[in-house]
Amino acid sequence: MRRRRTNATARRRSWPPLLATSRRTPIRATTHLFTGRIREIGCWAHARRGFVEALTTDVRAALMVALIQQLYQVERAGADLDADAHRDLRHAESMPLLVKIAAERDQLAGTVLPKSPLGDALRYLTNQWAALQRFVEDGRLAIDNNRAENQLRVVALGRKNWLFAGSFEGARRTALLYSLVQSCALVDVPPFDYFKDILLRVATHPQRLIGQLTPKAWADTFGRRRAAA
Repeated sequence: MRRRRTNATARRRSWPPLLATSRRTPIRATTHLFTGRIREIGCWAHARRGFVEALTTDVRAALMVALIQQLYQVERAGADLDADAHRDLRHAESMPLLVKIAAERDQLAGTVLPKSPLGDALRYLTNQWAALQRFVEDGRLAIDNNRAENQLRVVALGRKNWLFAGSFEGARRTALLYSLVQSCALVDVPPFDYFKDILLRVATHPQRLIGQLTPKAWADTFGRRRAAA
């Protein structure tokens, strides 16, 4: 009996393919990342964590931990650079490190037990390899999602108080509000002032300029005018 494809399966097969990658060579960086298509960006903090945990039982994880640490050293060196300069620094210093990490991964893969802690770390690295390399494509991207996770801790702390959203749509709206409030916090915008102005402005604001109503753009576009007034 022929199995009928579900809608979810059909949608998965219609998704745009990821950039082709080699197991030994990182993807080429591109200058146009945000083209309207959502693309996964990997988290090197998660990748590193597996090797740090494996290090307690297998010293062969030490070199991988050291190489990932060098990626973070490049990030610290470029912390004060603009996006283009940060991208150029990553091309020059991070991409060769990615080649070394891929080579070490391939070498370890032939000798490590798959279900060992080091094997688990290598499997995560392999499965996420395409996404883990994408941070070098654009200087605006972070090497990990630690900052985003720190913002989510506010939600996690109140999880029992905010357990029920009433409906799926209520949960979606709640998530949007959380995201906007935390985005305000990141750019030092008082959430009450932001929401009060946005709710009065949104009905007549041009659709083509909707980007001006995000917290950061609002602070740059309207916040300064309000302060001057």
